[in-house]
Amino acid sequence: MGTQENHIRELLVWIEDNLTNPLSLDIVSAKSGYSKWYLQRMFKKQTNLSLASYIRARRLYLAAFALRFTQKSILDISVEYQFDSQQTFSRCFKKHFAESPGAYRHARNQDFSNLVRSLSANQPGDIQVERVTIVPGQYVLKGKSYSYYLEVAELDKSHLHIRNGIREQFYTLLGGRASLTYSLTQMIPDGERARIDYSLGVAADYPLNNDVELEALPEIHGEFCRFCYSGKPVSLNDHLAQIYTQVLPELGLARGDGADLTLFNYSLNEQEELLLELQHLVPVVPLR
Repeated sequence: MGTQENHIRELLVWIEDNLTNPLSLDIVSAKSGYSKWYLQRMFKKQTNLSLASYIRARRLYLAAFALRFTQKSILDISVEYQFDSQQTFSRCFKKHFAESPGAYRHARNQDFSNLVRSLSANQPGDIQVERVTIVPGQYVLKGKSYSYYLEVAELDKSHLHIRNGIREQFYTLLGGRASLTYSLTQMIPDGERARIDYSLGVAADYPLNNDVELEALPEIHGEFCRFCYSGKPVSLNDHLAQIYTQVLPELGLARGDGADLTLFNYSLNEQEELLLELQHLVPVVPLR
């Protein structure tokens, strides 16, 4: 990677960390060390986006998450992401997403079209998913429900460090690591942050010690997109983020009601590296 590419990549990370702060062209060019003219030319050449449109798209991305997954007011969201007024924010939001902030917030399904992911994030490339139907009774699970909270900017980043701790709690409760574990995941608006409801379970016929009590988990059925993954756990999140923001819109799909379902197990390879085998299923409906 050349010097200019490195500078732009470093600048992208800095922009990502400052989307709630003023980011005028003067400020960004001063940070980059380039003239305003040269910076804009170099940025467009490497990203195919203008600097101003990229910053605006990234702010709208986070604003969309704030609308869907928190209870912050539209005015507060517009201020947080550096729009001049609620009216300016609403106008930009509707132009970008083809619906008002209020309609986006209250839509029954989650349409992830037109979300521009950070160019500083890893792009895993071509991802294959398949449409499947889960019939009632196909997955009858028992387990335990947990919750944790995240700020908007953390929602599309890896939650592995949090979920690892929760899984260890669950396996301690079970008295050992299940060969196949299931999880149900939903993001719920809860004040200024998003609450992630994360249930872990095993099949209903999984043998338990007499002193272990698990609750019946919600039944999962309907139309889903299924993605299979095999590899290091740390790389999984980049694939999931691309499924939501790119693959589903390309298929003409939105995320439907209910929880994501994940089936997973861990193993060690010959180099004693932890590997993950996983099926991830997202409830889907056709885009309107």
